[in-house]
Amino acid sequence: MASPRFSRGFSLVEIMVGVVISIVATIAIFQTFAVSERQKRTVTGASDAQINGAIALYMMERDIRMAGWGMEGSIFANCNTIYAYNGGAGTATDNALAPVVITDGGTAGPDAIALQYYDDPANRNFRFATTTLRETMPQSSSILKVSSIYGCANIDVNGDGVVNNQDIPRAIVQQGGNCTLMDITNVNSSALTMQHNPGEGDNPSASYQNANAWPAYSQGATLQCFAKNYRKTYSVLAEQLRLENRPSTGAIQTADIAPEIVDLQAQYGVAAAGSQQVTAWVDATGSWASPMTAANIRRIKAVRVAIVARSAQYEKPTTGSTCDATSAAVAAAWSDWATFNTGTYPADWQCYRYRVFEAVIPLRNVIWANS
Repeated sequence: MASPRFSRGFSLVEIMVGVVISIVATIAIFQTFAVSERQKRTVTGASDAQINGAIALYMMERDIRMAGWGMEGSIFANCNTIYAYNGGAGTATDNALAPVVITDGGTAGPDAIALQYYDDPANRNFRFATTTLRETMPQSSSILKVSSIYGCANIDVNGDGVVNNQDIPRAIVQQGGNCTLMDITNVNSSALTMQHNPGEGDNPSASYQNANAWPAYSQGATLQCFAKNYRKTYSVLAEQLRLENRPSTGAIQTADIAPEIVDLQAQYGVAAAGSQQVTAWVDATGSWASPMTAANIRRIKAVRVAIVARSAQYEKPTTGSTCDATSAAVAAAWSDWATFNTGTYPADWQCYRYRVFEAVIPLRNVIWANS
């Protein structure tokens, strides 16, 4: 039989020492786990920012490269004064034909980029054509008597597979530096005439045209048909990259396409008149603010874009200190050319990490059309 002296078990002191050691070991394990988990979340968040920024830049780059699609040849290159109504916002120097327009956010927030195509890029059924006037117009609102109606009649403008009276193309008439944008309301194939009835579509009334000295074009003026303008606008709202589609017909479509995008900055790449080589990068301010003159629009050959993507991981500061995941000095070095106003970001912006994406995007349709 064992001696009672050797069967007493652990004393209270020994048990307490063991509990303390276990607690210390558990705390150390959890602290190590917390650090490891924080690092994992930081890496994962940075990866998400990388993916979001890359997707946002890819979509913007693809659409910006296509800006101006559908305006064949160099007819727009000869436009010095543009007459366009656009539902009442008529002016001789508006952006009715501008392939790309940057709206400068200034100190209030991010920039926005609006793109224009002269047909829905998804519509492959439209045929473009250029013709001339065979007779002089007696007045700006008169019927257009043309040499050919090919490419302006029996066209599925809406891309719905059916040709009907809803398929109304647009046309631009150019002569002597003047260009008029109009909706074609009827095409007479046998008489070789095109109507652009005043007050229909985006055509102003005859009285408006007369009061604003809209031109009547002479024999030999150039006319080109195309589908109704299709517009896309990229902007940043509530830390989301937003895309607004304005199709030629139907409702405006808006979608948030990339989360955790906090800033967007853009500049025009401009060339000297008559050149294709970009020699300067300018903000959309001053003479480059909207609306721009037709001469300035023609000088825009590229756009450069900078996007700031944010990690979704909120890095909480230690008690009594401020967030330092991203410092103001780091933010100031994000780009060599873009100015990011972090004062417009959420108050806790320094509690996140960021990735910046930049690209120089040539407007290939503009370059090809004016080469």
